[in-house]
Amino acid sequence: MTPKIRILVVDDDEVDCMAAKRALAGSPLTVKFEVETAGTMATGIDKLKREPFDVALFDLGLPDSSGLDTVKGALSAAGEVPVVVLTGLADDQTGISAINLGATDYLVKGPAIASMLGRTLLYAMERKKVEHRLKEALAAKADLVNMVSHDLRIPLTAIKEGIDIVASGEAGAVNEEQKEFLALAKRNVERLTRLITDFLDFEKIDADKQQFNIAENDINELAENVYKMMGPVARQKGLDLRIELEEGLPKIGFDYDGITRVVTNLVSNALKFTTEGSIVIRTRKDESGIEVAVADTGCGISKNDLDKLFKKYGQIKSTKVKDIEGTGLGLAISKLIVEQHKGKIRAESKLGKGTTFYFYLPG
Repeated sequence: MTPKIRILVVDDDEVDCMAAKRALAGSPLTVKFEVETAGTMATGIDKLKREPFDVALFDLGLPDSSGLDTVKGALSAAGEVPVVVLTGLADDQTGISAINLGATDYLVKGPAIASMLGRTLLYAMERKKVEHRLKEALAAKADLVNMVSHDLRIPLTAIKEGIDIVASGEAGAVNEEQKEFLALAKRNVERLTRLITDFLDFEKIDADKQQFNIAENDINELAENVYKMMGPVARQKGLDLRIELEEGLPKIGFDYDGITRVVTNLVSNALKFTTEGSIVIRTRKDESGIEVAVADTGCGISKNDLDKLFKKYGQIKSTKVKDIEGTGLGLAISKLIVEQHKGKIRAESKLGKGTTFYFYLPG
């Protein structure tokens, strides 16, 4: 049985409507097109609301509506019905603007339309189906994020507390071997908790749902605070953590907590991959903003691996540094935070010589 496709053509030019009907009736495609017409925007919207259609084709020049206002009205009334725009102007920019508003496609009136119309309408239907599946996938992803947030954190907290109680001896004597196993279990619970936290933060920032408090702040003060916070960790590893800050830097607009997280991530990353030598936090001003750099004398990164650095779960393996624990999201989160500030982040490295991360904030 030949499938039937119901088309609504909204165009006040009867000649154009007849041409559309003839083109669809003579289409070589293995479907049957049933065409309904309307001569005004109001009539077209009324039909869309009352009758089921598979595709709606709207002319941008109607007696009671024109241009992108027609697109907005058509999309509002169409709901899940794909909207294709028909324009008499050979102006791609108008068509692209219509697509940016939500139209599925556009066609320019002319002799070539007869051969393109049926296929364009079918493609519009398929694209709408893909959009619908994508929305369902994003909704499922949001449900997963909510599940991870609410249903995993609570039991993990309970597990960690239970391990602490047993390890402390409150529930009975614990021998040394048992303590080692409990310590291993606790480390893995803490690592899983960090992974969940980083995963949720990444998804929130990536979806533009993270609220940043942009205010005038002192980047040198921030660098000094990170230096003080991370100094004990560096000393414990026998590393020299230093700051080299350009004096007199002006305050610029950024989210203090967000950029603190970026610098902390970069220093933490340097500490993981540096076994001897130093790590330096630097700041400097140029004509249009401020650059922050974190340089280390660690094992370095190969050119092939540099492209993976800022990707989700893009951990770099090193034969010189073993037992590195992490979520693989720290640098990806840092990149998202910097980009939300309209900045850029990059890395330079040489194997065996060390790595320097740079990020730039406009201001």
